[in-house]
Amino acid sequence: MANKILMPSGGQTTDEMIIQKWNKQVGDPVKRGDILFEIETDKAILTVESYAEGTLLEIRFAEGVMVKVGEVVAVIGKPGELSEDKPAQKSSEISKTEILKESISEKKPAEQNGAVNTRNDGSKKVLASPLAKSLARVEKMDLAKVAEFVSGNLIKKADISRYIEQLKSKAELPANEETDFYFIDNSQMRKTIARRMKESLATAPHYVISVDIDMTAAIALRKKLNNAGSVGAPKISFNDLIMKVTAKAVSHAPLVNAGFSESKLKVYRNVNIGLAVATETGILVPVVKAVNKKSIAEIAAENAKNIAKVKTNSLTETELQGGTITISNLGMFGIDRFTAIINQPESCILAVGSIAKKPVVKDDQILIREIMNITGSFDHRIIDGA
Repeated sequence: MANKILMPSGGQTTDEMIIQKWNKQVGDPVKRGDILFEIETDKAILTVESYAEGTLLEIRFAEGVMVKVGEVVAVIGKPGELSEDKPAQKSSEISKTEILKESISEKKPAEQNGAVNTRNDGSKKVLASPLAKSLARVEKMDLAKVAEFVSGNLIKKADISRYIEQLKSKAELPANEETDFYFIDNSQMRKTIARRMKESLATAPHYVISVDIDMTAAIALRKKLNNAGSVGAPKISFNDLIMKVTAKAVSHAPLVNAGFSESKLKVYRNVNIGLAVATETGILVPVVKAVNKKSIAEIAAENAKNIAKVKTNSLTETELQGGTITISNLGMFGIDRFTAIINQPESCILAVGSIAKKPVVKDDQILIREIMNITGSFDHRIIDGA
């Protein structure tokens, strides 16, 4: 009996994901543990492994399509087996029939110029695959214009995508839209970031405090620790030091490490700190768990591992969940100070600026010291200004 592959859960913050890429195609052999496809959640690009073995008989959703959790996305079984519950075909779905149509070019008519066929009455017919026609309708594209850029006899979905990218690169839209701007589709991650930031400001009354910190001793400590570290060990960064001292500070102000509800405050025993990392599609916040129980070297190793996974899109949902405080550091971009929005349901986010030499007064003398600004945003429902 064929096995139905379901869209897995993407975490607590979303019930639908986008299929980014299929790693297997219809007819391919599949083993348990093979990466079947990749999905985009509100937080990351995740891989989905097959829990069945056999032949990939059916792909029900194309790349780029939003799919709800629990939907059947593919069917794996023995060659010749058919799915018992194959639904009526939808414009957003892809079947073996469509894949075959996409891959087989129509025969070139006698009076055909590329993908445009001239009928006997002189009218023009643009030849395009079903997927290309569907995408053109969604993107409001004129297939006749796309045909001018297609060398083959049939416009395919990939031709539409390339045409859109070409328009974006030239910062222009089709001629019938006279405008000096162009559109970029919001990714699922971007939509979720927008929604959560709006909800955070609407839900939690933020209050902000800022402090300049003399980092001279911290710079010396970091240098000493890195010089004493073992060969091959991750170098300790200022983010690692900030995480450690933040966890120490929580022992004096435990409500900073809490979540709000109308009846009770949820105060966490462990300090789980997320580090905001910028990507091309949005911000990811991998979390180092139980920072209060880890050494600086352990924190550095975990942060290095998380950042490496961000670069390769290999973070798991577990590594993005469970944060109680977030750190956002823009110091490497030369930003002196800034204000960040709380990452709900947390109660605190620390915005870290650059380290710069500045004159300070100490014992009535003007000294040049290494100064860094930290601006904390706090949930005023939990934490009072003092």
